[in-house]
Amino acid sequence: MRNFKRACVSALFSMLALPLLAEPFIKTDDLWLRADIETLANIGVIKSPVTTYPLTWGPILKDLSEAKLNRIPEAYHATYFRVLREGRNETGRNNVYSEIRVSASQENELFRSFGDEARNKREVSTRSTGMTNHFAWNLEVTLAPDSIDGDDKRFDGSYIAGIGGNWILSLGQLEKWWGPGFKHSIILSNNAKPIPAINFQRNYSEPFETPLLSWMGPWTFSSFIGLLDDERTIENARLLGLTVGFRPLDSLEIGLRRTAQWGGEGRPENFDSFLDLVIGLDNCDEGELNCADPSSEPGNQLAGIDVTWRPNWIVPSALYFQTVGEDEAGYMPSKKAWMYGLNFQLIAFDVPTTINLEFANTSVDGDGNNNDTFFDGYNILYEHHIYRTGYRYNHRSIGSTIDNDSEGLSLNVFFTTAEYGSFEFSFNKVKLNQDSDDRDNSSGHSLTETNLSFSESELRWLYTTDYFGSFEIGLLRRNKSIDLRRELFESNSVNFTWLTKF
Repeated sequence: MRNFKRACVSALFSMLALPLLAEPFIKTDDLWLRADIETLANIGVIKSPVTTYPLTWGPILKDLSEAKLNRIPEAYHATYFRVLREGRNETGRNNVYSEIRVSASQENELFRSFGDEARNKREVSTRSTGMTNHFAWNLEVTLAPDSIDGDDKRFDGSYIAGIGGNWILSLGQLEKWWGPGFKHSIILSNNAKPIPAINFQRNYSEPFETPLLSWMGPWTFSSFIGLLDDERTIENARLLGLTVGFRPLDSLEIGLRRTAQWGGEGRPENFDSFLDLVIGLDNCDEGELNCADPSSEPGNQLAGIDVTWRPNWIVPSALYFQTVGEDEAGYMPSKKAWMYGLNFQLIAFDVPTTINLEFANTSVDGDGNNNDTFFDGYNILYEHHIYRTGYRYNHRSIGSTIDNDSEGLSLNVFFTTAEYGSFEFSFNKVKLNQDSDDRDNSSGHSLTETNLSFSESELRWLYTTDYFGSFEIGLLRRNKSIDLRRELFESNSVNFTWLTKF
């Protein structure tokens, strides 16, 4: 791992003398930019798939450039120009820049959702990013004294990327978010630290030209293979992922998702094992596998689908769901967890306001493959009998921030004004580890050993100045203090972030 980081840093610095642009990715750290993108998708301006992050700027800017301004409702002109201006700034020539971010909070971050940046009470982060016609990079270093996981210095967000034709190949630690949710992605979110990985994705989203596949409409493709280099029961296991998003109708977006833990110390890593994994032959009672001898099982997989429907109603809106199966039956996901959501835009005081309502449940349905045995759906989704650390990385769930056997209900309201900045109000009600039990020989729920229910509300304000950068203040209130595995969280908390570009 140390050699990997050293190689990345060396490669990044070797490019600083090249002609520069900025960077091609829309990442997971800007909630209000995503809200603007969702708004423009809901009113039909953006026609490319927008539920797989990191997004690329190319198809977004193409859709914006092809839009007719006189066909966009006047109330959304400011939203249109904000996204257009941000995209042109990020991809414009000679726009290499650096950032410094300073964050302070009364507590480490408990739950992470789209747009969150800091993880610890105190952080100082700096980054330098740039792009040429065929390469892009971001060198990012974060110092976090007294980090809760002992990682006081990290390179999260750093990457080096090569751009060729309509494809981008990158190496680094990019945060990912697969799915339409704002608070949850059951299969892959920014909750855990980004895993060092090789990533391969499509740049633009043009439809297939062949009649056989042209029905898919605009489509995106993204894949990765990463190294789970934390302390685990199976050291140095790999995490693989593949997703395809497409829009067969202007009002319909579909995402097909799949991830797998594979290989590692003492596990098969040959081509046959990889092929079994790819074709889904990983249940111990399939093919030549033997349930009495798990040594030949190729890995632990999750697979799912999410659907977003953007009906052409008077009020711009989107209804979505995501389902992810821990197992497979008849080549389809089984033992499934679910998430449902709705977002819509209202005009309040001439400002477009996004309202998002979301519910996620990470216990699973099904019969447990045995109709004669009671099946409660607990200790399944993020657990595995071989990879006993589970679907986790550095003590955080790789999927939903609430981890196994939990429910989360959230309401988010956010908007941006020209004079006063951006605002978000959120309300969350959660039930964690509902069965108060963990599977034997597993790492267990990452947040709590017992059943715990509580609610919290937060108000965030982001204001950007002309000369002194941007300031973000957050005020959080819980209905009670909570004692979790690794920290006591008080009922009140304040956080502050300052960010400047130069």
